[in-house]
Amino acid sequence: MGDHKTLLAVLVALFTVASLYACGGGGGSGGGSAGTATVSAYVTDDLGVYDSVVLTLNSVQLRHPGGRSCEIIRGPLVIDAAELGRDEIVEHVDTTTCEVGPYNRLHVEVDDDVTLRHTINNQPVTDACKFVSYYDDNSARPNRLACTNGVCSLDITGAVNLVAGGHEHVALDADLKQFIVDYSITPCEVTLKVSPLRAEDKLAAGYRLSLSGTVSSLDAAADSFTLTVAGNPYKIQYAGVTDQGGLDTLLGRAATDGLRTTVRCLTINTSTTPPTCTAQTVLTQPLKAIAVKAKGTISALDAGLRTFTLGYGAGTTLPVNFIKAAELGKVEGTLANGAGAEVKLHGFNLDHFLAREVEVK
Repeated sequence: MGDHKTLLAVLVALFTVASLYACGGGGGSGGGSAGTATVSAYVTDDLGVYDSVVLTLNSVQLRHPGGRSCEIIRGPLVIDAAELGRDEIVEHVDTTTCEVGPYNRLHVEVDDDVTLRHTINNQPVTDACKFVSYYDDNSARPNRLACTNGVCSLDITGAVNLVAGGHEHVALDADLKQFIVDYSITPCEVTLKVSPLRAEDKLAAGYRLSLSGTVSSLDAAADSFTLTVAGNPYKIQYAGVTDQGGLDTLLGRAATDGLRTTVRCLTINTSTTPPTCTAQTVLTQPLKAIAVKAKGTISALDAGLRTFTLGYGAGTTLPVNFIKAAELGKVEGTLANGAGAEVKLHGFNLDHFLAREVEVK
């Protein structure tokens, strides 16, 4: 191989069913009917050396040799594996109903395109690479990537038993075993092997459960709103978020513009309908409990005041203050009028929305 670099893993590895906040077989919201069980799927990752690792997850299925299968993540789902690790989150991505019974492996399919972004001499470098088979002899071995005709697949061994009426919470972790990039080939090639892990280690290390979706039914007086995640509603209680000034205004804008909002949950109560996520400031956790993303085009850039206007949609504009992002060293790329950018917002002050991260696309 050429220039080898060990990175974070970017594909999922089944570490058995992890009871993140509810036990299988119990009742609660979303339990399956007789002969079926409800499965909620999550993704997470370890922090690695890359700023961004973007891939497209097409399908994740529970399978059994007898022919039983159930798709628990329906793609295409574009994820940034590096961001999951950097933000220390275990993110809910889908919920579905499956036939009860034992399953013994997870089948994962992704596009062979993977985009890697890292920083060299304070400048962003983007590499459009291809996943390639981990092994050369094309033998069918578990936990190794196999690619053909633009699609890569991975069969991960691990037992999952679904009980009638139960609600299982399956966590999928992209933890590194072997991940190598060969830059001597154009396009660059990525190979990896993934092995089973356990989810409890992530939560014990301070990772929080996360939900991402769209905001509706905002009740600022009650510090609550509805977050719709993959078609499923969650009630968010955020009275305990005490370090994000102007949060009500930010959430109102997120609801109006349909901006993707991420909530890190201290707890999730599945006995309520819909389930209730409690977001709360944690002093030992520097990351914010609620974040809103917006993508658009920069205009009216003022490098001195560290402000600009972000334009998107049909003439919609968003005034952004990026002082905090600059203080944290989270301004990636060169800001310029006309450049595309993505911002991660955490509040509002006076007449600007406050950004903790800015990435020039």
